[in-house]
Amino acid sequence: MLGILALAAAACDPRPRRLLTVATAHAVTEGSNTQVALTITNSYSVPIIPLSLGLYVRPDAAQYLVQRRTLAEVEYYKPLQATEVRHLQTLDRIEVDHTRDGNQWRHVPDSRFLHPRILLPGQQLSQTFTIQALASYRKLLYADLYYVPLTPSREQSRLFVRTKPDAVPPDAERYTEVFTRLGASELTDTDPQPERYLLYRPARIHDQPPMLFTQAVALDVKAEGFTYDQAARRARHGARAIAYLPAASTWAFEYTDDGTWLVTSDTLTKLKGHYATLIADLASRQATTLTLTAPRATDDKLLQHFDASGFSDPKAGGPNAVATIPVDRLPTVLEQAEALGYRIEATTWRRAD
Repeated sequence: MLGILALAAAACDPRPRRLLTVATAHAVTEGSNTQVALTITNSYSVPIIPLSLGLYVRPDAAQYLVQRRTLAEVEYYKPLQATEVRHLQTLDRIEVDHTRDGNQWRHVPDSRFLHPRILLPGQQLSQTFTIQALASYRKLLYADLYYVPLTPSREQSRLFVRTKPDAVPPDAERYTEVFTRLGASELTDTDPQPERYLLYRPARIHDQPPMLFTQAVALDVKAEGFTYDQAARRARHGARAIAYLPAASTWAFEYTDDGTWLVTSDTLTKLKGHYATLIADLASRQATTLTLTAPRATDDKLLQHFDASGFSDPKAGGPNAVATIPVDRLPTVLEQAEALGYRIEATTWRRAD
């Protein structure tokens, strides 16, 4: 979405600016969870609007990473929710109608008008991401910040501030908010709250897109035990996703056209399903079990296997069956499920197509 955002981002100073600072832990063990703390500092002389911050791994054929992988991302804006919106361009204002439908306000999101997070000159915004550390990330980890510097002049500004109403009666069935255009030099609010402001995103494609600041993220990762490099040499080149399951000492290499390869120090298992996201989620939560539910069926061979293995209660009744899988047993269970013609997903299992 950010690649096509039509926002006027006037560069108030063309010189490079250090908008992001990074803090990471030292000597992180490969495969473990670690935190990356990013701090946005507005070093401009005018306010800026951060739009999104993302942490990603650049592709590198030498590291068996053939495409960019987004590890974490956050957006700092929210679309306006309203019944009807009118942009009165000649009057430099936006009128927002809110209508009650019974006990609920009739709200429809409008992506042309965004409630923005505003950083005044010198202000900071911190964000912490938790990721699974891989040795291959040492020199490939980067952060991208998309942002909009506000223009000093009212004529060029896309920022609007709410001027009416001062308050809404609790029993009101309808009311109209009025937002008027605001230049950066007119922003005197010392703590601008997103709900008081709107950033207008016009539909014209010739408007300038947001600005991008990229920062390298140095991550000190120690490779121990059965390492990523050792596993990657046994897997096929071109994995679209990679995950590590510490509880089972297993690396998962997921391919668009070839399912998931599970690699340990002494085994290589090729599965047809795609399980990297499931494994990465379990690892990030440091989960010890995976709980699955599915509609109970008398001919469910996988449920019969779960009953026999002690993962579910064969005496249980009800419309839904429940199975609890120890995470260290998951690679074996995934293989057994596929052998019986099933796929395991995040919260359930189903017959393979």
